[in-house]
This record gives sequence, C-alpha cells and structure tokens, in this order.
Amino acid sequence: MAFLTMFQRHLQLRVIALIVAILVLGFGVLVILNIRREAEVLVAGNRETARLLTASIQKSIENGMLEARPDIIRRLVQELRKELKDVRVLDVYRRNGVEAFSDLETLKEVNLDAALVEQISKMRREPGKKISDPLFARAVETVTPQETYEIASGGRVFTLFRPLENREECQECHGGDHKVRGVIRVSLGLERLDADLRAARNRQLVVALLTILGVTASLVVFLGRVVLRPIALIAAAARRIGGGDFETRLAMQSQHEIGELGRAINGMAGRLKSAHDDLETRNAELATTLQSLKESMQKVELLEQVKGELIKFVPESVTRLLEKNPDAREMEKREADVSVLFLDVEGYTRLSEQLPPQRLNRMIQDYFSSFLEIIRAKHGEINETAGDGLMVIFQSEEGPARHALNAAGAALQLLAKVADLNLEFTGIYPAVAIHVGINSGPALVGATKLDAAGGGRWTFTASGPTTNLAARIAGLTKGGEVMVGSETAERIMNHYVLQDAGEHNLKNVSKPVRVFRLVPPGLYSKVERIV
Repeated sequence: MAFLTMFQRHLQLRVIALIVAILVLGFGVLVILNIRREAEVLVAGNRETARLLTASIQKSIENGMLEARPDIIRRLVQELRKELKDVRVLDVYRRNGVEAFSDLETLKEVNLDAALVEQISKMRREPGKKISDPLFARAVETVTPQETYEIASGGRVFTLFRPLENREECQECHGGDHKVRGVIRVSLGLERLDADLRAARNRQLVVALLTILGVTASLVVFLGRVVLRPIALIAAAARRIGGGDFETRLAMQSQHEIGELGRAINGMAGRLKSAHDDLETRNAELATTLQSLKESMQKVELLEQVKGELIKFVPESVTRLLEKNPDAREMEKREADVSVLFLDVEGYTRLSEQLPPQRLNRMIQDYFSSFLEIIRAKHGEINETAGDGLMVIFQSEEGPARHALNAAGAALQLLAKVADLNLEFTGIYPAVAIHVGINSGPALVGATKLDAAGGGRWTFTASGPTTNLAARIAGLTKGGEVMVGSETAERIMNHYVLQDAGEHNLKNVSKPVRVFRLVPPGLYSKVERIV
C-alpha cells in the first residue's frame, strides 16, 4: 500500500515504470516471435526426421513383404521397437484394421515352400485390438500419409499413419482389387523436442531480460538528469505560484522544451495576478448564470413530464398535426376515404347490474387494453371510447381496399382475442361478447379545436354519412358478429367469406341498406347465403 502511494505521487517512478513497460512489451513481442519462429523450425525438423524414419521403416517392411516372409517382418518390427528409443508405438495393420503378421491369414495367399509355410505358421497368434482411428481410415481411403499430435502413455507423441501401397509386384499374389495392403502406425515421443523448445525459450528470455535491464538503467540515468530534475524544479515553482506567490521565477538556461516550459511558467506568473481578479468576477457571474440555467432546466423537465402525461389523452394524428402547425384551429380537415369500425360490448347494461362500478370499469379496461395492440397493428386509430364502445378509423395510402381489409382483419382478431380473454379471466369476470360494425367510404377527416372559457380541446374524427352508417350497422349485430356495409363488402369480398344479411331500414337513413355478415375462418361450411 505504501509503495502504491509513493508510486502515485512520484513522476520518476511512473516514468521508469512506463519505460520498463514499453521495453517489456517491445522485447516481449520480439521474444515471443523469436520463440515461436525457433519452435516452428524445431518442430518442422522433428517432423521431417519422423517422416524419414517412418519412410525407412516402411521401406524395410515393404522389402520383407516382397519376399513373402512375414516372420522376417515380424522380427524386424520387434527389433525396431527395442532399438528406436524415441519410438513409443510401432504397429502394422492390414487395410481392414486387423493387426498384420499375427494370425498369418495372408500367408495362404502366397506360394511358398510347404515346409517354410509350416515353420512360419508356428508363429501364429491372435491379433491385438482392431484399430478404429479415423486417421487410419483416411490413410486407407486416400492412400496418403496422415499425421497428428496426441497424448499417449502420459506424454505427447507425434503419430504417423503411412499406407503400404499394393504395388504391381504385390498384386501377383494378393490381387489388384485394392490400392492399400496395410498401414504402418508410428508414434514418436516428443520429450527431446520439448526439452529443446524449453531450452530455446529460456535462452531467449534471458537475453531479453538482460537487454531490458541494461536499457532501463541507461534510460533512468539519462532521464533523471535531463528531464526529471528540471521538471521537479518547475513543479516546486508551480506549487509556490499555486499558493499565491506570484513573484516566483525559474532560472532556466537550457534551450530545449523543458527550458521553454520554465520560461512559460515565468510569463504565466506575471499575468496571474491581474487574471486572478478578473477570474473571480467571472466566476461570480458564471455561478449566477448556472443557477438560472438549473432553474430553467427544472422547469423544462417538469413541462416534459406534464407533456408525457397529457399526450396519453391526445390522439396520435392530432399530435402529428400539432407538431406541424401548433397555432392552427382546424388542421387538414379534408375529405378522405376511410373505413370506420364501431365496437360495442354485448349486454353492457346487464354487466353493470352484476358488477360493482369499479370492477366493471376494470374489466372494460383490461379487455380494451388488449384490443389496442391489434388496432395499432392494423393501422387503426381510436377516435373515441364511450363506456362499452370504441370508434376506430382506418386509413391507408395503399388505396381504399387496403384500409377496408385492415378493418375486417382487425375485427376478426378482436373476436378471437375476446375468446382468449374469456378463458383467461374465467372466475374473475363474466364472459364477454362484442359486436362490430364496419362501413367504408368518404368522410370529412381532420382535427378540430374546441375552445371554452376553461381552455381548449383537440379532437380527431371522421364525420359524415359513412361514419353514421357504420354506427347503425353496429347496432344490428349480435354478440360475436361482424357486420359490414355494401361498400366494405365490395372491397373485401375477394379475401373474406361474406353472408348476405339482407336489407335493413336504419334510423335516420332514408333508404334500406344491405349489410353482410363477415364469416370467421372455420365457419364457412355453416353459411347458407354466400356473396
């Protein structure tokens, strides 16, 4: 802890630490690269030696095979295992993975003197465990040597699988229906290689350490005389000036950067007195300004908080229009083609008699809140809510058919959502049914500001016969039904199944109106009159 405190307070220690860190980093990278390069050379040399040794063993075995003398090959393999100290494993396998020269099965395929065959047959023994190494199979399949590093007998070994090709001179006895007679597996211990690698690494580390120590000592002496001592004098002068002694001066004769720094300190001390008084004045002004700014920011945060709460009660379309023209009284009130959806809860009066007002309000809130995501996904805007009802306006830049399809799709999804909520709220609320009416056509769409003595209120609506007819159609429906006007039916008939519900005389509508029932998917077979 004491050393850490001293390290933090003394620049000299920091500079020395920085120099050592740079040297360690630089030489460390070089040492790592040199160690890696030397290791690659040693590993490559070891690998090449292993390949040459394996090739020599392969040649000896092939010569014995050409003489059709498995007994000679078997003794050769045993002698090589004893003589070659670095060889941990030396085995020969037939191409089917069975140990070669053990059960002497291939002896039957060659023509030898009967007495010799009888003598060799006495050497027969049961083969060892059948090899299942993937590299063995790859060597047989590709007729190419395979190599790998692995752990065996508690140490690292370099293992080679070298195929014994079925040469022409071998095919006279063994046939030519295969390319490989067998595979030699040789595993060489890497203890000597690992020792060489450790020696090379240690040698590089010692050289790097001695170099770092020598360079560090030289740089420490140089920096102490040329840099650190003058900097210490400048620091002492700066502390006196910082304490209010503006008469302090440094005697700097050198022309390098540290001398320039000392002269700059002297010039600074001469100007600090006048600057100090001016700074005090400015600080007082700044404190006043900051206090005023802080109060303003608090007011802005309060206004933003109020805005965030109030925007919940303003339709999104009104919000967008207000951002364009905050002072307008009537914004973009224009005729547009829309689809208007009216939704009512079936038997609301009965529910209000069954449930306390707070619980009824909570139920309507839970159901209508679940409707909001569906309506937004279909690009609808809730114009108003009235107790048990919703009015939703659908518009689309893609054309009249698009918003009619959106309204119809939203209606069917709302019916499905009500069914899901009834299951979810079983035992909590009575089951609820809704009925929906949809009509499409032109309407006067826009936002209007209503002024009163106590303030104003913005509303966004679609007014006109299209909206009125949608409300009347909703009044015809029963729980779980969706009724649409003839204009809406014309637009969606190629996408949904509709049932003609006939003509109806509606309140405040001069002529009979033909309406259609929107059939949910899965009920098509029950419909009698289809458009």
